[in-house]
Amino acid sequence: MLDAIQNVNWHVNWPDDAAGNGVSREETREVLLRRPYWTAPGPDGTTLVYGLTDAGRHLLVSVVAEGEDVLVVGARDMKESWDASYTGAAPPPWDIGRPQPAFVRLADEGRLRGRVLDAGCGTGEHTLLAASRGADATGMDLSPTAIRRAREKAAERGVSARFEIADALELPRRAVVFDTVIDSAVLHVLDAEDRAKYVAGIASVLRPGGVCHLICFSDRQPGSWGPRRFRADELHAAFSDGWAIESLTADTFQLNPFHGVHEAHAWLATIRRK
Repeated sequence: MLDAIQNVNWHVNWPDDAAGNGVSREETREVLLRRPYWTAPGPDGTTLVYGLTDAGRHLLVSVVAEGEDVLVVGARDMKESWDASYTGAAPPPWDIGRPQPAFVRLADEGRLRGRVLDAGCGTGEHTLLAASRGADATGMDLSPTAIRRAREKAAERGVSARFEIADALELPRRAVVFDTVIDSAVLHVLDAEDRAKYVAGIASVLRPGGVCHLICFSDRQPGSWGPRRFRADELHAAFSDGWAIESLTADTFQLNPFHGVHEAHAWLATIRRK
């Protein structure tokens, strides 16, 4: 579907209400023509296109492709509609139904310990991994559907963990202090302003000496689809104030098949709060 959208001549039938929630036609053009990163089947024969504007805004655009025409039937800010990622006929690319191997290795090494916060937990695989290894684990995500599925998994597996519908950008409002934070593909979907807010939020809920284990796409990953690719120096810059990066190693991030890719080049970082 991405190829179909990007290769058509641009003849858009734009309904009067398609640009709701403050989304402009130009932003929608940017997403569909230049910066889409994945698609999923939507309701009533539509396709949901997720993408990034040139200004770094994540949008969800609902379209119907008809020959050389792309009919836009809706456009929303992803921050306000994240739940749509989990309500399509297919799971989002990052929801592979198991923990990322990098975090399994960390768990095997006993490094997911104490009070653990899984920020942007999705359907809970990393929260449940930490809890199954004895951690006091909490997962949080914006999506009510993802949190519901995470709670269902916990019940099915007999694992005790807490799951909350919450925004990872509102961490400073939390009273609980954690020993460990898990970030599986959160940082790399944030724009510069939100990244700074997010990193400060992690620091506010992580005890001095606590660690954040983070995985994100690296600049070795070819192509322009998907989230931001980080260079090593950009990660060092993001965590320059009050942090020490203890390790930063090349790794992989597994995906549901997406653009023919089953895994992407990634960075795995262990970052300690000073």
